[in-house]
Amino acid sequence: METAERICKRFHSYLRVGEYSGRITAITGERLDVEASFGTVSVLNAGALQPFSCRISGVQPFTAMGFETGMDVLMDKKGIAVPDVDFYVDVTLAEDVDLSIECMVNLFLPVDLSIRARYIHRIIERCSANEDLSMLVIDPDSAPELQKLREPIRKLSTAFFEQDEGHIQQAAANCSGFGSGIVPASDALLCGYMACFSCLSYALGRGRETVLGMTRAAGAGGAANTNESGAIALLQAGEGLVAEDCFQLLRSLFSDIPYTSITAWGNRMAKGPNGVNFLVGISIALHDLYLKNALS
Repeated sequence: METAERICKRFHSYLRVGEYSGRITAITGERLDVEASFGTVSVLNAGALQPFSCRISGVQPFTAMGFETGMDVLMDKKGIAVPDVDFYVDVTLAEDVDLSIECMVNLFLPVDLSIRARYIHRIIERCSANEDLSMLVIDPDSAPELQKLREPIRKLSTAFFEQDEGHIQQAAANCSGFGSGIVPASDALLCGYMACFSCLSYALGRGRETVLGMTRAAGAGGAANTNESGAIALLQAGEGLVAEDCFQLLRSLFSDIPYTSITAWGNRMAKGPNGVNFLVGISIALHDLYLKNALS
């Protein structure tokens, strides 16, 4: 038996009120993904806590434990079980971790926000690679292969700035599904964009329902034009859920926390799958929705 040390609070709330069944859809050394009736959930033994995941202390890689895709999984308030391999995770004593942006307290627009944004820009420059979308931030005019994304992103920013949910949904659909990977690159960019928009909005004093109305529209629009994994990521982002490292980065950005925290969390994010693309989304949203007007 394994014991969950930490668990996404939203995921735990589902487990507390029902019993669910699912099937294993993906297996890596550090992650076990399960498709349930309410979306994909994950059991992790390394890395940042993700929305709808729990973290265990086990050191054995999941790939060495006999799991196969398609195996049945049972979940309830006590834990997560894979009967075929006698695997069980007890979640009863796990620490609840709220990964919802709306739970952040004391967000504000620091006077040095433009300087803080430069730290993210530098991380993108330092960690950029040929297969990511970093050139959209570093030098947009030098990457013709990204031309098809520039205009949809511009329209997305216009729609968010005007707070037009219908246009947001359509613009997000035109931005999603671009790039390779389990979650397409542009979907990760959209997730970062929505996360930054949410924090910026709460820092400006906008209400929860107003903010969620727009991010849900973007999540739904993007989800309609991408693969299943991308759709799940976008819908979770639309609900204001982010991975723990992104949560900490955004809290550092919209505060007076020392710059070293931005660098630490940004570097940690950049090293993960699609991390640079997520940072690109944060950078674009911050520039298009606030900085370019504040500094003009």
